[in-house]
Amino acid sequence: MEENAVAFKGSVNGLTIIMKDEYAFETILQHIDNKIAQAGKFFKGASLNVKYRGKKLSKDEEEKVLSLLVNKSGAKINNFEEDQEVQIQNDNTPKQTPQKMEIKKYYYFKDIYEGVTKFYRGTVRSGQLLNFDGNLVVIGDVNPGGEVVATGNVLVMGSLRGTVHAGADGNKEAIVVAFNLQPVQLRIADVITRSPDEKGAKNIMIPELAFVKEDMVYIERFLPQR
Repeated sequence: MEENAVAFKGSVNGLTIIMKDEYAFETILQHIDNKIAQAGKFFKGASLNVKYRGKKLSKDEEEKVLSLLVNKSGAKINNFEEDQEVQIQNDNTPKQTPQKMEIKKYYYFKDIYEGVTKFYRGTVRSGQLLNFDGNLVVIGDVNPGGEVVATGNVLVMGSLRGTVHAGADGNKEAIVVAFNLQPVQLRIADVITRSPDEKGAKNIMIPELAFVKEDMVYIERFLPQR
């Protein structure tokens, strides 16, 4: 699907842009533009080392992507180059395992144990969007009108009473966990559920876990087994 033509992966050293080789460069460029717009103010003021992998780019195409990043992201782009680390598989380096060197064929997390994680400390208030290309941990509450979106899993160490979308790039194995799970809308990949219209709010905070099974969202208590 075209919406997965490009993926942003954050890291300690900066940003890696993964581009699917089967898409035309103009499509890739448009999707990078869309990703930057979706990130809102996330990149603003950041200092990034940017690498790309997947699709081979000419010098002219590299310059167009760099120009887009510089003009649209609001970040300081220190450099932009191809990620050479994933191109070493055919080298005569016997100690490198093929599993580590090959380019992965998926562009979202395969399961709940992979991917970079962002920790956000504070309350996500009404009208605020918290968006991350990876797992997202909120150390605080998500208020009604607040929105949390992640391509990986979402963990809220407080009350989740706003809108949450885990597995935003299509991964139905993503999960949502909260100490008090009362979202206005909960979405995992393309499977959506809403809180019941009942007015009686829970008085006791019980950690709960939401997951997808057979294209339905299930919610279960998440308590230590004794």
